[in-house]
Amino acid sequence: MYWADFLKLLDKKKRTIAGLMSGTSADGLDIAVVSFDGASRETKFKLLDFRSFDYPETFKKRIIETYDPSKSTVKDVTFMNFEIARIHAAMLKQLSQEIDAIGYHGQTVYHLPENGATLQIGEADVIAVETNLPVIHSFRTKDVALGGEGAPITAYFDWVFFKRPHTVVLNIGGIANITYINDVVLAFDTGPGNCLIDLYVKESFGILFDKDGELARRGKVDDKILHELIRRDQEYLNKRPPKTTGREWYNERFIEGVEKGSFDVLRTLTYFTAFCVHENMKRYLPEVERIYVFGGGAFNKLLLEDLMRFGYRVFVPNRTFAKAREAICMALLANEFLNGVTTGMPSVTGAKRPAVLGKIAFPW
Repeated sequence: MYWADFLKLLDKKKRTIAGLMSGTSADGLDIAVVSFDGASRETKFKLLDFRSFDYPETFKKRIIETYDPSKSTVKDVTFMNFEIARIHAAMLKQLSQEIDAIGYHGQTVYHLPENGATLQIGEADVIAVETNLPVIHSFRTKDVALGGEGAPITAYFDWVFFKRPHTVVLNIGGIANITYINDVVLAFDTGPGNCLIDLYVKESFGILFDKDGELARRGKVDDKILHELIRRDQEYLNKRPPKTTGREWYNERFIEGVEKGSFDVLRTLTYFTAFCVHENMKRYLPEVERIYVFGGGAFNKLLLEDLMRFGYRVFVPNRTFAKAREAICMALLANEFLNGVTTGMPSVTGAKRPAVLGKIAFPW
């Protein structure tokens, strides 16, 4: 693609874009191929294809170790920046659709908005060269440069897609976050999503996740452990939105000292995850009753039951859309970058002003 071709891409009314998303769970890459027509809240889109690629367990372990300064060096981060991109490009090339551009989130390895910094790795130039397509990437950094949290990244998509006022969208990935759509859009992380549950079942039972919450259902909530987890979480819980968090906080150290291999501990971690969602909603979004749930945690039946025990009406869309939402969002952000539309939302992130989010890597 040369400059004339790129200018044609900018002028196109309809585009097909692949959105690539790898979340803090680091369990794999989601790819959504989406056709777009229009811009901003008038955007019409159609999901043409969606694929989830699981990472080999050894690669997942290397990514997660990259999050931990005690296990990772500058050399490791530098190497993984290119290695992740090569693997993501190889996965994308397995899809057959013709696409115009790529929206790429990369892999968040450290998120420090309180210090004005965030880092997503996965070198966009590698993907551009491997696919011979422009790659729009780095959707968080401009917002952080403007004093914002740089997240939740999906709030703009929720605002475009959900038109009904007083709608709450809950995404349960590695970290859980909510978007509240009204005259002013609010969104923030509520705390752990799947991360503590996944970490515990991996260490205790040698499996990647607790399917449907079946293992946790064998135990009962241990009030002593629950109160200790709540105590450990007070700093984040008491922080008012806008706020975001990550594996820098919810990791092995957060659950240090709990008994391994206990169904009661696993049950308590599941309940604690729902508690964090509820307590944040009660404090900062009172009088909410109806929640649309997305992400991998939408399929943990016990976790959803816990949310319903707190009095919420919980709705999960079809399985594909529930899993594809974040990847679709990356494609949407890329399309809006090409449209020159501001996608930064200061009411969500606390940034000084709205901005066009993203950078572009060309293949030539």
